[in-house]
Amino acid sequence: MAKMTRLSTAIAAIALASTSAALDLNVKDQASIKEIAAQVAKGLYVYYDPSSTAGQFTQPEPWFWWLSGSAWNGLMDYTVYTGDKTYQADILSAISKNLGPNYDFAPSEQASWEANDDQVYWVYNALTAMEYGFQALPCETSETNTVGECANSWLAIGTHAFEDFVARWKKDSATCAGGLKWQYTASANGYYYKNSVSNGGFFQTAARLARYTGNETYGDWATKIWDWSAGVKFVSDDFHVFDGAGDENGANCSGVNQDQWSYNIASYIHGAAHMYAYTKGSSAWESRVQGLVDAAQKTFFGPTAAAAGVMYEQKCELSSSCDVDQTSFKASLSRWLGKTAVLVPSVRPSILALLEASAGGAASSCSGHGNSTCGMKWYTNGFDGQSDLGVELSALEIIQSLLATSAPDFAVASQ
Repeated sequence: MAKMTRLSTAIAAIALASTSAALDLNVKDQASIKEIAAQVAKGLYVYYDPSSTAGQFTQPEPWFWWLSGSAWNGLMDYTVYTGDKTYQADILSAISKNLGPNYDFAPSEQASWEANDDQVYWVYNALTAMEYGFQALPCETSETNTVGECANSWLAIGTHAFEDFVARWKKDSATCAGGLKWQYTASANGYYYKNSVSNGGFFQTAARLARYTGNETYGDWATKIWDWSAGVKFVSDDFHVFDGAGDENGANCSGVNQDQWSYNIASYIHGAAHMYAYTKGSSAWESRVQGLVDAAQKTFFGPTAAAAGVMYEQKCELSSSCDVDQTSFKASLSRWLGKTAVLVPSVRPSILALLEASAGGAASSCSGHGNSTCGMKWYTNGFDGQSDLGVELSALEIIQSLLATSAPDFAVASQ
Protein backbone atom coordinates (compact mmCIF):
# COMPACT_ATOMS: atom_id res chain seq x y z
CA MET A 1 0.00 0.00 0.00
CA ALA A 2 1.28 3.47 -0.85
CA LYS A 3 2.31 5.74 1.99
CA MET A 4 0.87 9.22 2.41
CA THR A 5 2.39 11.66 -0.05
CA ARG A 6 3.81 15.03 1.00
CA LEU A 7 0.74 16.62 -0.57
CA SER A 8 -1.53 14.42 1.53
CA THR A 9 0.43 15.33 4.63
CA ALA A 10 0.05 19.01 3.82
CA ILE A 11 -3.66 18.57 3.29
CA ALA A 12 -3.84 16.83 6.65
CA ALA A 13 -2.27 19.78 8.39
CA ILE A 14 -4.68 22.21 6.76
CA ALA A 15 -7.75 20.03 7.21
CA LEU A 16 -7.23 19.56 10.91
CA ALA A 17 -6.12 23.07 11.76
CA SER A 18 -9.07 23.75 13.98
CA THR A 19 -9.73 24.36 17.64
CA SER A 20 -9.05 21.61 20.14
CA ALA A 21 -12.51 21.99 21.64
CA ALA A 22 -15.12 19.39 20.73
CA LEU A 23 -17.37 20.26 17.81
CA ASP A 24 -20.44 22.21 18.91
CA LEU A 25 -23.30 20.45 17.13
CA ASN A 26 -26.93 21.53 17.33
CA VAL A 27 -28.77 18.41 16.19
CA LYS A 28 -31.94 20.41 15.49
CA ASP A 29 -30.31 23.00 13.24
CA GLN A 30 -29.47 22.12 9.63
CA ALA A 31 -26.89 24.86 9.27
CA SER A 32 -25.05 23.54 12.32
CA ILE A 33 -25.24 19.96 11.07
CA LYS A 34 -23.82 20.94 7.67
CA GLU A 35 -21.04 22.99 9.25
CA ILE A 36 -19.97 20.16 11.56
CA ALA A 37 -20.27 17.56 8.78
CA ALA A 38 -17.96 19.71 6.66
CA GLN A 39 -15.32 19.72 9.39
CA VAL A 40 -15.52 15.96 9.86
CA ALA A 41 -15.39 15.40 6.09
CA LYS A 42 -12.11 17.34 6.07
CA GLY A 43 -10.85 15.04 8.78
CA LEU A 44 -11.80 12.02 6.70
CA TYR A 45 -10.06 13.45 3.66
CA VAL A 46 -6.76 13.51 5.51
CA TYR A 47 -6.55 9.86 4.48
CA TYR A 48 -7.04 10.55 0.75
CA ASP A 49 -4.12 9.31 -1.37
CA PRO A 50 -4.80 8.84 -5.10
CA SER A 51 -1.76 6.54 -5.41
CA SER A 52 -3.02 4.07 -2.81
CA THR A 53 -4.09 0.65 -4.05
CA ALA A 54 -6.54 0.50 -1.15
CA GLY A 55 -9.19 2.34 -3.16
CA GLN A 56 -7.33 5.67 -2.89
CA PHE A 57 -7.46 6.06 0.86
CA THR A 58 -4.38 5.44 2.98
CA GLN A 59 -4.82 2.68 5.53
CA PRO A 60 -2.41 0.64 7.65
CA GLU A 61 -1.74 -3.00 6.87
CA PRO A 62 -3.82 -5.04 6.47
CA TRP A 63 -5.64 -2.54 4.27
CA PHE A 64 -9.27 -3.00 3.28
CA TRP A 65 -10.33 -2.00 -0.22
CA TRP A 66 -14.00 -2.27 0.71
CA LEU A 67 -13.49 0.36 3.39
CA SER A 68 -12.50 2.92 0.78
CA GLY A 69 -15.68 2.07 -1.12
CA SER A 70 -17.65 2.84 2.03
CA ALA A 71 -15.74 6.09 2.54
CA TRP A 72 -16.56 7.28 -0.97
CA ASN A 73 -20.21 6.47 -0.34
CA GLY A 74 -20.05 8.60 2.80
CA LEU A 75 -18.61 11.49 0.82
CA MET A 76 -21.22 11.04 -1.90
CA ASP A 77 -23.94 11.30 0.74
CA TYR A 78 -22.16 14.37 2.12
CA THR A 79 -22.20 15.97 -1.33
CA VAL A 80 -25.91 15.26 -1.81
CA TYR A 81 -26.97 16.29 1.70
CA THR A 82 -24.99 19.53 1.93
CA GLY A 83 -24.66 20.65 -1.69
CA ASP A 84 -20.91 21.04 -1.15
CA LYS A 85 -19.18 19.70 -4.28
CA THR A 86 -15.64 19.86 -2.90
CA TYR A 87 -15.14 16.12 -3.25
CA GLN A 88 -17.31 15.36 -6.29
CA ALA A 89 -14.51 15.18 -8.88
CA ASP A 90 -12.44 12.86 -6.69
CA ILE A 91 -15.47 10.65 -5.99
CA LEU A 92 -16.09 10.19 -9.71
CA SER A 93 -12.39 9.61 -10.40
CA ALA A 94 -12.09 6.95 -7.70
CA ILE A 95 -15.21 5.14 -8.91
CA SER A 96 -13.92 5.13 -12.49
CA LYS A 97 -10.53 3.79 -11.46
CA ASN A 98 -12.03 0.97 -9.38
CA LEU A 99 -14.91 0.03 -11.66
CA GLY A 100 -13.15 -2.73 -13.60
CA PRO A 101 -13.47 -3.85 -17.24
CA ASN A 102 -16.97 -5.27 -16.77
CA TYR A 103 -18.30 -2.14 -15.06
CA ASP A 104 -19.19 -4.05 -11.88
CA PHE A 105 -16.45 -3.12 -9.39
CA ALA A 106 -14.31 -6.18 -9.99
CA PRO A 107 -11.03 -4.49 -11.03
CA SER A 108 -8.01 -6.57 -11.93
CA GLU A 109 -5.99 -4.93 -9.12
CA GLN A 110 -8.21 -6.64 -6.54
CA ALA A 111 -8.64 -9.97 -8.37
CA SER A 112 -6.43 -11.98 -6.04
CA TRP A 113 -8.60 -11.48 -2.99
CA GLU A 114 -11.78 -9.48 -3.67
CA ALA A 115 -14.84 -11.03 -1.99
CA ASN A 116 -18.58 -10.55 -2.46
CA ASP A 117 -18.82 -8.14 0.48
CA ASP A 118 -15.90 -6.07 -0.81
CA GLN A 119 -17.54 -5.71 -4.19
CA VAL A 120 -20.95 -4.76 -2.86
CA TYR A 121 -19.58 -1.93 -0.74
CA TRP A 122 -18.39 -0.28 -3.96
CA VAL A 123 -21.68 -1.12 -5.70
CA TYR A 124 -23.50 0.94 -3.05
CA ASN A 125 -21.86 4.00 -4.63
CA ALA A 126 -23.55 3.31 -7.96
CA LEU A 127 -26.90 2.66 -6.27
CA THR A 128 -26.65 5.86 -4.24
CA ALA A 129 -25.71 7.87 -7.32
CA MET A 130 -28.64 6.30 -9.20
CA GLU A 131 -31.09 7.16 -6.44
CA TYR A 132 -29.98 10.77 -6.00
CA GLY A 133 -29.28 11.66 -9.62
CA PHE A 134 -25.58 12.14 -8.91
CA GLN A 135 -23.41 13.38 -11.77
CA ALA A 136 -22.90 10.63 -14.34
CA LEU A 137 -19.59 9.15 -15.36
CA PRO A 138 -18.41 9.94 -18.90
CA CYS A 139 -20.37 7.56 -21.11
CA GLU A 140 -18.68 4.33 -22.19
CA THR A 141 -20.33 3.53 -25.52
CA SER A 142 -18.26 0.45 -26.32
CA GLU A 143 -20.74 -1.76 -24.51
CA THR A 144 -24.25 -0.35 -24.63
CA ASN A 145 -27.46 -2.30 -24.08
CA THR A 146 -30.38 -2.71 -26.47
CA VAL A 147 -31.75 0.74 -25.65
CA GLY A 148 -28.39 2.43 -26.00
CA GLU A 149 -27.73 2.85 -22.27
CA CYS A 150 -24.12 3.52 -21.37
CA ALA A 151 -22.31 0.49 -19.99
CA ASN A 152 -21.17 2.58 -17.03
CA SER A 153 -24.44 4.32 -16.22
CA TRP A 154 -25.30 4.03 -12.53
CA LEU A 155 -28.17 1.65 -13.27
CA ALA A 156 -26.05 -0.46 -15.61
CA ILE A 157 -23.31 -0.80 -12.98
CA GLY A 158 -25.83 -1.92 -10.37
CA THR A 159 -27.32 -4.38 -12.84
CA HIS A 160 -23.93 -5.84 -13.79
CA ALA A 161 -23.11 -6.49 -10.13
CA PHE A 162 -26.57 -7.95 -9.50
CA GLU A 163 -25.96 -10.38 -12.35
CA ASP A 164 -22.60 -11.34 -10.83
CA PHE A 165 -24.30 -12.16 -7.53
CA VAL A 166 -27.08 -14.16 -9.21
CA ALA A 167 -24.53 -16.27 -11.08
CA ARG A 168 -22.50 -16.93 -7.93
CA TRP A 169 -25.63 -17.78 -5.91
CA LYS A 170 -26.64 -20.36 -8.51
CA LYS A 171 -23.12 -21.77 -8.65
CA ASP A 172 -22.95 -22.10 -4.86
CA SER A 173 -26.45 -23.49 -4.27
CA ALA A 174 -25.20 -27.05 -3.79
CA THR A 175 -24.64 -26.13 -0.14
CA CYS A 176 -27.09 -24.50 2.29
CA ALA A 177 -29.77 -24.57 -0.45
CA GLY A 178 -28.52 -21.21 -1.68
CA GLY A 179 -26.71 -18.16 -0.42
CA LEU A 180 -23.57 -16.33 -1.43
CA LYS A 181 -20.22 -17.42 -0.10
CA TRP A 182 -18.08 -14.81 1.56
CA GLN A 183 -15.29 -15.34 -0.99
CA TYR A 184 -16.02 -16.19 -4.61
CA THR A 185 -12.46 -17.34 -5.41
CA ALA A 186 -12.07 -21.00 -4.43
CA SER A 187 -8.47 -20.60 -3.23
CA ALA A 188 -9.27 -17.72 -0.88
CA ASN A 189 -9.48 -18.10 2.88
CA GLY A 190 -13.19 -17.85 3.69
CA TYR A 191 -14.47 -19.62 0.59
CA TYR A 192 -16.30 -22.15 2.73
CA TYR A 193 -18.21 -19.55 4.72
CA LYS A 194 -21.53 -17.96 3.82
CA ASN A 195 -22.00 -14.69 5.64
CA SER A 196 -24.62 -12.06 6.33
CA VAL A 197 -22.73 -9.06 5.00
CA SER A 198 -22.47 -10.65 1.54
CA ASN A 199 -26.04 -11.92 1.44
CA GLY A 200 -27.38 -8.75 3.07
CA GLY A 201 -25.52 -6.79 0.40
CA PHE A 202 -27.07 -8.87 -2.38
CA PHE A 203 -30.48 -8.46 -0.73
CA GLN A 204 -30.05 -4.70 -0.49
CA THR A 205 -28.81 -4.44 -4.09
CA ALA A 206 -31.82 -6.37 -5.39
CA ALA A 207 -34.24 -4.37 -3.23
CA ARG A 208 -32.83 -1.01 -4.29
CA LEU A 209 -32.97 -1.99 -7.95
CA ALA A 210 -36.54 -3.23 -7.44
CA ARG A 211 -37.70 0.05 -5.89
CA TYR A 212 -35.94 2.15 -8.51
CA THR A 213 -36.99 0.19 -11.61
CA GLY A 214 -40.23 -1.50 -10.51
CA ASN A 215 -38.87 -4.68 -12.12
CA GLU A 216 -40.31 -7.85 -10.54
CA THR A 217 -37.12 -9.82 -11.20
CA TYR A 218 -35.26 -7.73 -8.65
CA GLY A 219 -38.13 -7.85 -6.17
CA ASP A 220 -38.41 -11.63 -6.49
CA TRP A 221 -34.70 -12.03 -5.85
CA ALA A 222 -34.83 -9.76 -2.82
CA THR A 223 -37.66 -11.83 -1.37
CA LYS A 224 -35.76 -15.04 -2.13
CA ILE A 225 -32.63 -13.79 -0.35
CA TRP A 226 -34.64 -12.64 2.66
CA ASP A 227 -36.44 -15.98 2.91
CA TRP A 228 -33.17 -17.86 2.62
CA SER A 229 -31.48 -15.68 5.26
CA ALA A 230 -34.37 -16.29 7.67
CA GLY A 231 -34.45 -19.99 6.80
CA VAL A 232 -30.80 -20.59 7.72
CA LYS A 233 -31.22 -18.33 10.78
CA PHE A 234 -28.78 -15.65 9.73
CA VAL A 235 -31.79 -13.46 10.50
CA SER A 236 -33.45 -14.78 13.66
CA ASP A 237 -37.14 -14.91 14.42
CA ASP A 238 -36.72 -11.77 16.55
CA PHE A 239 -34.70 -10.04 13.78
CA HIS A 240 -31.21 -10.23 15.17
CA VAL A 241 -28.66 -10.72 12.38
CA PHE A 242 -25.81 -13.16 12.97
CA ASP A 243 -22.50 -13.28 11.16
CA GLY A 244 -22.70 -16.47 9.06
CA ALA A 245 -21.99 -20.18 8.89
CA GLY A 246 -19.70 -22.70 7.23
CA ASP A 247 -20.72 -24.85 4.26
CA GLU A 248 -17.80 -27.27 4.01
CA ASN A 249 -17.96 -31.07 4.41
CA GLY A 250 -21.72 -31.23 4.77
CA ALA A 251 -22.01 -28.43 7.34
CA ASN A 252 -24.69 -26.74 5.22
CA CYS A 253 -24.83 -23.64 7.43
CA SER A 254 -25.98 -25.68 10.41
CA GLY A 255 -23.69 -24.01 12.96
CA VAL A 256 -24.42 -20.30 12.79
CA ASN A 257 -21.78 -17.95 14.17
CA GLN A 258 -23.78 -15.88 16.68
CA ASP A 259 -21.53 -12.79 16.51
CA GLN A 260 -23.49 -9.60 15.81
CA TRP A 261 -21.93 -6.65 14.00
CA SER A 262 -23.71 -3.40 13.24
CA TYR A 263 -23.05 -3.45 9.49
CA ASN A 264 -24.75 -6.85 9.13
CA ILE A 265 -28.10 -5.75 10.50
CA ALA A 266 -27.72 -2.41 8.72
CA SER A 267 -27.51 -4.17 5.35
CA TYR A 268 -30.83 -5.91 5.97
CA ILE A 269 -32.55 -2.86 7.47
CA HIS A 270 -32.03 -0.76 4.37
CA GLY A 271 -32.89 -3.59 2.00
CA ALA A 272 -36.15 -4.20 3.85
CA ALA A 273 -36.92 -0.47 3.74
CA HIS A 274 -36.59 -0.47 -0.03
CA MET A 275 -38.83 -3.52 -0.25
CA TYR A 276 -41.42 -1.67 1.83
CA ALA A 277 -41.28 1.17 -0.70
CA TYR A 278 -41.24 -1.20 -3.69
CA THR A 279 -44.37 -3.00 -2.42
CA LYS A 280 -46.16 0.32 -1.82
CA GLY A 281 -46.28 -0.10 1.93
CA SER A 282 -46.55 -3.85 2.52
CA SER A 283 -47.39 -4.55 6.17
CA ALA A 284 -45.10 -7.60 6.07
CA TRP A 285 -42.09 -5.54 5.04
CA GLU A 286 -43.00 -2.77 7.47
CA SER A 287 -43.04 -5.32 10.30
CA ARG A 288 -39.63 -6.59 9.21
CA VAL A 289 -38.19 -3.09 9.15
CA GLN A 290 -39.62 -2.41 12.60
CA GLY A 291 -38.28 -5.70 13.94
CA LEU A 292 -34.81 -5.06 12.57
CA VAL A 293 -34.71 -1.50 13.92
CA ASP A 294 -35.84 -2.72 17.33
CA ALA A 295 -33.19 -5.44 17.33
CA ALA A 296 -30.52 -2.92 16.29
CA GLN A 297 -31.56 -0.59 19.10
CA LYS A 298 -31.35 -3.37 21.67
CA THR A 299 -27.96 -4.55 20.45
CA PHE A 300 -26.06 -1.48 19.27
CA PHE A 301 -27.34 1.38 21.41
CA GLY A 302 -26.87 2.06 25.10
CA PRO A 303 -23.32 1.18 26.18
CA THR A 304 -24.10 2.69 29.58
CA ALA A 305 -27.26 3.58 31.44
CA ALA A 306 -26.45 7.26 30.96
CA ALA A 307 -26.04 6.82 27.19
CA ALA A 308 -29.16 4.83 26.39
CA GLY A 309 -29.57 6.18 22.84
CA VAL A 310 -25.93 6.26 21.78
CA MET A 311 -24.61 3.84 19.15
CA TYR A 312 -21.66 1.57 19.86
CA GLU A 313 -20.06 -1.52 18.33
CA GLN A 314 -20.98 -3.95 21.08
CA LYS A 315 -18.59 -6.74 20.08
CA CYS A 316 -15.36 -4.79 20.44
CA GLU A 317 -15.83 -1.16 21.42
CA LEU A 318 -16.09 -1.39 25.19
CA SER A 319 -12.80 -3.30 25.30
CA SER A 320 -11.15 -0.88 22.83
CA SER A 321 -10.34 -3.85 20.58
CA CYS A 322 -12.05 -2.78 17.31
CA ASP A 323 -9.59 -2.93 14.41
CA VAL A 324 -9.49 -0.58 11.39
CA ASP A 325 -12.03 -2.79 9.66
CA GLN A 326 -14.49 -2.83 12.56
CA THR A 327 -14.25 0.84 13.50
CA SER A 328 -16.16 1.64 10.31
CA PHE A 329 -19.15 -0.64 10.88
CA LYS A 330 -21.14 2.05 12.68
CA ALA A 331 -20.92 4.13 9.50
CA SER A 332 -23.15 1.60 7.75
CA LEU A 333 -25.72 1.54 10.52
CA SER A 334 -25.77 5.33 10.70
CA ARG A 335 -26.07 5.74 6.93
CA TRP A 336 -28.87 3.26 6.43
CA LEU A 337 -30.88 4.14 9.50
CA GLY A 338 -31.06 7.72 8.22
CA LYS A 339 -32.27 6.62 4.80
CA THR A 340 -34.66 4.05 6.27
CA ALA A 341 -36.30 6.89 8.21
CA VAL A 342 -37.05 8.46 4.83
CA LEU A 343 -38.53 5.36 3.26
CA VAL A 344 -40.55 4.01 6.22
CA PRO A 345 -42.35 6.83 8.07
CA SER A 346 -43.57 4.64 10.93
CA VAL A 347 -40.00 4.12 12.22
CA ARG A 348 -38.87 7.71 11.63
CA PRO A 349 -39.43 9.07 15.16
CA SER A 350 -37.55 6.26 16.90
CA ILE A 351 -34.70 6.35 14.38
CA LEU A 352 -34.27 10.12 14.59
CA ALA A 353 -34.09 9.97 18.38
CA LEU A 354 -31.25 7.44 18.12
CA LEU A 355 -29.44 9.40 15.43
CA GLU A 356 -29.64 12.66 17.36
CA ALA A 357 -28.31 11.16 20.58
CA SER A 358 -25.49 9.41 18.73
CA ALA A 359 -24.58 12.40 16.56
CA GLY A 360 -24.34 14.61 19.61
CA GLY A 361 -22.07 12.08 21.26
CA ALA A 362 -19.93 11.73 18.15
CA ALA A 363 -19.44 15.49 17.88
CA SER A 364 -18.37 15.62 21.53
CA SER A 365 -15.63 13.08 20.72
CA CYS A 366 -14.11 15.26 17.99
CA SER A 367 -11.31 16.95 19.92
CA GLY A 368 -8.43 14.58 19.35
CA HIS A 369 -4.77 15.41 18.59
CA GLY A 370 -5.26 19.08 19.37
CA ASN A 371 -7.74 19.51 16.54
CA SER A 372 -11.13 18.12 15.49
CA THR A 373 -10.18 14.47 15.00
CA CYS A 374 -13.11 12.29 16.13
CA GLY A 375 -12.98 9.36 18.52
CA MET A 376 -14.52 5.90 18.54
CA LYS A 377 -16.53 6.08 21.77
CA TRP A 378 -19.41 8.53 21.50
CA TYR A 379 -20.51 8.22 25.13
CA THR A 380 -17.42 9.53 26.95
CA ASN A 381 -17.96 13.25 26.24
CA GLY A 382 -14.47 13.52 24.82
CA PHE A 383 -11.77 11.97 22.63
CA ASP A 384 -10.92 8.39 23.58
CA GLY A 385 -7.57 8.20 21.80
CA GLN A 386 -8.59 5.97 18.89
CA SER A 387 -8.56 7.50 15.42
CA ASP A 388 -8.41 6.03 11.93
CA LEU A 389 -10.28 6.11 8.64
CA GLY A 390 -13.15 3.99 9.94
CA VAL A 391 -13.55 6.07 13.10
CA GLU A 392 -13.72 9.33 11.13
CA LEU A 393 -16.11 7.84 8.57
CA SER A 394 -18.46 6.64 11.30
CA ALA A 395 -18.52 10.10 12.86
CA LEU A 396 -19.25 11.70 9.49
CA GLU A 397 -22.07 9.29 8.73
CA ILE A 398 -23.85 9.64 12.07
CA ILE A 399 -23.71 13.44 11.93
CA GLN A 400 -24.80 13.82 8.32
CA SER A 401 -27.51 11.18 8.70
CA LEU A 402 -29.49 13.92 10.43
CA LEU A 403 -29.84 15.50 6.97
CA ALA A 404 -31.26 12.39 5.27
CA THR A 405 -34.90 13.31 5.75
CA SER A 406 -34.36 16.69 4.08
CA ALA A 407 -32.35 15.30 1.16
CA PRO A 408 -33.78 15.07 -2.38
CA ASP A 409 -36.40 12.36 -2.80
CA PHE A 410 -35.24 8.92 -3.90
CA ALA A 411 -35.58 8.81 -7.67
CA VAL A 412 -37.38 6.21 -9.76
CA ALA A 413 -36.51 5.16 -13.29
CA SER A 414 -38.12 7.04 -16.13
CA GLN A 415 -40.95 4.98 -17.57
